[in-house]
Amino acid sequence: MSGKHCTLYRDVQALAPVIRDFKAQTAGGSARLSGLCGFDGFIDTFVRLQTPPSMAEFGPKVAAAAGVAASYPARHLGDKFGGNGPLFAAALNDIHAGQIDVTYIGALGHPEVLPIFQAALGGKTKRLYTLGRAAQSTCLEFTDGKVMLNDMSACAEVTWERLLECVGQTALDEELKAARFISAVNWGKLPHAGEIWSQLAARLAQLGVPAKKVFYFMDLAEFETRPLADREDLLARMAPITRQCQTLLSFNLKEAWQMGEVFGGAYHGRQDAASVAELADFLRSRIEVDRVIVHPNNGAACASAGGTVYVPGPHCRAPLISTGAGDNFGAGCLAAALKGLEDAGIVLAGNCASGHFVRSGRSASFADMAKLLETWGGGTLTERL
Repeated sequence: MSGKHCTLYRDVQALAPVIRDFKAQTAGGSARLSGLCGFDGFIDTFVRLQTPPSMAEFGPKVAAAAGVAASYPARHLGDKFGGNGPLFAAALNDIHAGQIDVTYIGALGHPEVLPIFQAALGGKTKRLYTLGRAAQSTCLEFTDGKVMLNDMSACAEVTWERLLECVGQTALDEELKAARFISAVNWGKLPHAGEIWSQLAARLAQLGVPAKKVFYFMDLAEFETRPLADREDLLARMAPITRQCQTLLSFNLKEAWQMGEVFGGAYHGRQDAASVAELADFLRSRIEVDRVIVHPNNGAACASAGGTVYVPGPHCRAPLISTGAGDNFGAGCLAAALKGLEDAGIVLAGNCASGHFVRSGRSASFADMAKLLETWGGGTLTERL
């Protein structure tokens, strides 16, 4: 660790003071906030593998069938709007019970927003802008994770130039002047996202928006296909963004391991709370952002100038759905930051948002999170809500 203070909350009982603060700061209303989310868009086809039900069992069976063939029973669950950005935007609206103005900019169809996105986001956003064709994913759902098969050819159409063309400089400036937050996710699949992220922060400064007024949430999503040069380019963009905005950079545990390797950190396979907290601190000491968040499936760590915290989560052993859990986690973190919560409260909100989503298939409100905390603390939290 860097030597700064580290707090590891081991269980929900230890979280009692954090939970009290969370409930106090999220119970009442507040001024209506507005901001931007982006910039991807996927149509997801969901498939639930029935036998074998787990990735751990499925992998060896597929390997054993190499060179021959294999067939497995599965259940098609239908198509759904997807992409990290749309799922994040919808969850952020739901957490605030609709009392927030979200403008979504992303790949929602060409030349117009596709009906599947209009139906899903039209009532949860102030405005939708489409930058081009939606990408396509087939999501293989297992009891212990998921496999995403992505046709990402449309992702290259998402560029800064395209954004200016579709939104317009005047409209974009009005959005930025009113914004209290920007959520920029799925860098891993959007080859030109880095420039968009940088340009938005630079434009805030050009418009005279005070430094640190805007929360800037960033999630790289799965980025193992991006070469080292791309990762280094992105990391170089963090300092200018952070000078202008309050930055939160979020990783799931696998992504954090991979980013740690960029700096020579050997964390792969280390999943205990202390190691996750140490990894968050390790990354923040090397990346110029205000907060680094690392979230395994059973908790989350946050490292900032004030130190590092690890908060356990209401882990669900048999998720109803896993696709979208990370986006709900991120939306919970941003929503809590907008409410003024400190680091422990921020990741507690993320844990509760994702824990509620995987049990119910729907995004939580702050009130839903409070109820979940009651049952979790009382030992009566079930696998379904």
